[in-house]
Amino acid sequence: MKQSSSALTILRRSILAGLLAGLAAVHVAECSPAQAQSASPSRSSSTSIRTPDFDESVRWYQDKLGFRLIGSQSLVPGRRAVLERSGFLLEITEVDHILPSEPNTTAAVQVTKAPVVSFLVPDVDKEIERLRKAGVEILQNPEDELDGRYRTAQIRDNGRHRIELREPIDENGFNAMGR
Repeated sequence: MKQSSSALTILRRSILAGLLAGLAAVHVAECSPAQAQSASPSRSSSTSIRTPDFDESVRWYQDKLGFRLIGSQSLVPGRRAVLERSGFLLEITEVDHILPSEPNTTAAVQVTKAPVVSFLVPDVDKEIERLRKAGVEILQNPEDELDGRYRTAQIRDNGRHRIELREPIDENGFNAMGR
């Protein structure tokens, strides 16, 4: 059983890597030359979260953050879904219990104390206002980071994971995402 689980993990990672490469190529092709030049294939562009509220979590990321469902799969230990937003892949895995050995990690399905993922957005203030109206829990209102490179805010998904929203700015207040 352990060997088949390992093979499944390798297969899953291969599929995700292929999807990432394809999405990165499309994303770079649709960018301006300056944006394409700054796009880094080594930059993290995916993450995985675990939740006992699988259906609710998939809906939340679609409805609140605008992710689209790429595909889902039912496996013996639970279900998995892969969602995409602006070239970023999110894998949601269903779990049926809390792991007591790791109480402060996302794998333990506990409420996280640190962001599990950061999303780039063109205007953090507008995004937070939209999410507030949609009933999303706002954990940190928009503020500029000390180094002045990003304006950030934090929200919580449908109950467990802390998410950071980041708006890039430069020393002249220029936002490379178009604001």
